[in-house]
Amino acid sequence: MPLIKYCLDDAGVATITLNRDDKRNAMNREMAGSILAQLDKASASGARVVVLRANAGVDVWCAGHDLSELEMDKLPEQNPTLAVADKIQAVPFPVIAMVEGRVFGGGMLLLLYADLVVAAENADVAITSNKIGIPLSPELHAFWLRVMGIHKAKELLFTADTIPAQDAYHAGLYNHVVKKQQLEEFVTELAARIVRCAPAAIAGTKRQLNLLARQSGLSDLEHGELLRANAAISGSDETKARIAALFHKLGENAAENES
Repeated sequence: MPLIKYCLDDAGVATITLNRDDKRNAMNREMAGSILAQLDKASASGARVVVLRANAGVDVWCAGHDLSELEMDKLPEQNPTLAVADKIQAVPFPVIAMVEGRVFGGGMLLLLYADLVVAAENADVAITSNKIGIPLSPELHAFWLRVMGIHKAKELLFTADTIPAQDAYHAGLYNHVVKKQQLEEFVTELAARIVRCAPAAIAGTKRQLNLLARQSGLSDLEHGELLRANAAISGSDETKARIAALFHKLGENAAENES
């Protein structure tokens, strides 16, 4: 079974559907590679808008990174979810995240980097990196602050708790929150309004806004200090212990499900 599905309609609206329901659409390298290839295909086909979605009715839109591929020493440079997020920003057309179901961990990166996010009422979000002890990059934190206010971003990151879709909307992560049965129709109409605008102008606007939003304001010295601090956290005994405990818990859960 393919990990993603792709289609392009006559209006130039492409749809990429996450299709790994059994793993809660956790992002592994194969899935990320498929999404990157389809974004290139959409660009080559002259797509005007891409809708990134999951299968209808799922409980989890994306659970973040596939932990079976977690390699702490390679995560900053070989992060498949971040590669997809960066590509979403690089393509010249708007990418609309159509979110039904909860979003965890690295799945939040896709929402932060999408151009527009329309969510169903069940699209609660959580980022649990600090529960495990995985530090995020200065660039990601800088971009996060431009999408969400600092107080809500701190609440998410400090507590690793889940916040409801309406809170995510008020914090600026979601453009709209609609009833689940209205989600597809709403996104279809939104994409149609984008298609009616000039594509070159939209591409230029997207590039300018994204470049401005990615500015961190850090000096090279400050940036280097933060990266060294992150590396120390990633390699610490506490982080290793937390990751080991997580894998142990996942193994126990899998054994219970098989019995």
